[in-house]
Amino acid sequence: MEDLLKKYNQQGPRYTSYPAVPFWKGPPDEKRWMDDLKEEKASTKGVDIYLHIPFCQSLCFYCGCHRKITKDKSQGREYVEYIKKEWDIYLKNLGDIKINSLHLGGGSPTFLDPGDLSTLLSFFRPYFAQDGFIGSIEVDPRACTDEHLFIAKNNGIERISLGIQDFEPKVQKAINRVQSFEMVGTLVQKIRQMKFQSLNFDLIYGLPNQDEASIAKTIKLVLLLSPDLIAYYSYAHVPWKIPNQKLINEENLPEGVEKRNLFEQGKRGLKDSNYIEVGFDHFARPDSYLGKAFTAGKLKRNFMGYTDKKSEVLIGLGVSSISNSRVIMIQNEKDIKKYYEALDEGKLPIINGHIRCQKDIIINDIIQDIMCSSKATFNSLEIDGGMQAGLEDLESDGLITYSKDNLEVTDLGHTFLRNVAMVFDQYLKRPDKKMFSRTV
Repeated sequence: MEDLLKKYNQQGPRYTSYPAVPFWKGPPDEKRWMDDLKEEKASTKGVDIYLHIPFCQSLCFYCGCHRKITKDKSQGREYVEYIKKEWDIYLKNLGDIKINSLHLGGGSPTFLDPGDLSTLLSFFRPYFAQDGFIGSIEVDPRACTDEHLFIAKNNGIERISLGIQDFEPKVQKAINRVQSFEMVGTLVQKIRQMKFQSLNFDLIYGLPNQDEASIAKTIKLVLLLSPDLIAYYSYAHVPWKIPNQKLINEENLPEGVEKRNLFEQGKRGLKDSNYIEVGFDHFARPDSYLGKAFTAGKLKRNFMGYTDKKSEVLIGLGVSSISNSRVIMIQNEKDIKKYYEALDEGKLPIINGHIRCQKDIIINDIIQDIMCSSKATFNSLEIDGGMQAGLEDLESDGLITYSKDNLEVTDLGHTFLRNVAMVFDQYLKRPDKKMFSRTV
C-alpha cells in the first residue's frame, strides 16, 4: 500500500464538476444562460439553490473557501439585499421557480444576525417545493444562537452541518479555530431537542499537529455526539493559491503515508461504530439519508459534495457562487464590490464559466458514476491510447477491474477514486502546473 500511496499521491481535481474550474474556457453571456435554463424547464422541474454567505468574524488559517473577515454585522444586512437583487433577475427572466432544495454555505451563514437570516430566507420560502423540499445550513458553533436555529427550523431547514475540523486543542490553536468540545456538545443538544432531521460534522485530516493519537481522541469525542453524517476531508495545502495558508507552519503538516494513516485511523474508529463509508470522504449512519442513498445506489455529487437528491439545475447566488445546468457552468464575481456593481446595473455578476461539449457531458457522467458508485460504463466514449494505458496501469495495480465498456473500482482502489477518474480527464493532458491538492 505504501508504494501505491507514493505512486498515486498526485495533484488532481476533487471532481465536484467536470471540467474542473481551472480549465473553464469562459462564460456565456447572460441571455445564453437564461435560454439554457428555459430549455431545461428549470422553473417547473425545480432547481437547487446555493446561497454563499462569505462573512466570518475570524480567519481560520486552513480555509480555502471564499470569505471576508469582519465583525461588522451591517455588511451582512447589505449583502442580503443584494442576494435579493440577484434572485429577482432570475424571477424576471424565468417566472416563478420551484425550489427543490436550498443550501446556505460560506463563510459562515450564522454570521448574519438572526433577523437578517430570516429576511434572507423569506425571499425564497414562497418558492419551496410543496413535496420533498430539502433545506440545509452550514453552522459555525462559535457563532450560532438559539434564535438562528429557531429561524432555520421555522423556514424549512432540517439539515445542519457543523464545522468541527478537530477537537484537539493544539490543532485548533495551530489553525486559529478554537472551539471546545463542551461548546459543541451544548449546541448539539439544542439541535437534537429541536428535532432537526439530520446533523453532519465536518472533520479535516492532515492539519498541523495531528497524529494518530489525536485523531483517535477526536473520533472518540465525535462518537459521543453521534452525528448522522461525517464529512472527513483531506486538508488541501495550496498556499500558492490560498495565501492565508502560509500562516500554517508546514513543518507540522503530516504528508504522504503519514497523512493517509490519519485517515485510516479515523476510518477504523467510525466503521467500528457502524458508520458506513460513502464516496471517498464521507461516512454515514446506515439509517441516515446519505446512508440510504448509498445503499440504494442513488448517491449524487454536486459542488457542495455528496447528496441524496440533485436537480438538473443548480443556481448559486452570492459572491463566488457556482451555478450549473447539464450543459453550462458559471461562476459569480469574487470581488464583493464588483458583485454589487453588476447587480446595481441590473446584470448577473458572471465572471467565469464553461459550455460543455458533448464529450464533456459524456465524461462528466462517467466521472460522477466513479465518484458516487465506484463503477462506470463508458460504451459511448471512444477510449484513446492514453485512457487505455491508464486503465491498464490501474488494473495491474489492483485498483480496478475493467472490460471493454465497463470498470469497477476494487476495495483497494477505493482510496484512489480521484486517480481513477483522472484517467478520463481530457483537460489534465495540458502542461503541468500547480492547480490542485494531492489526491491521497
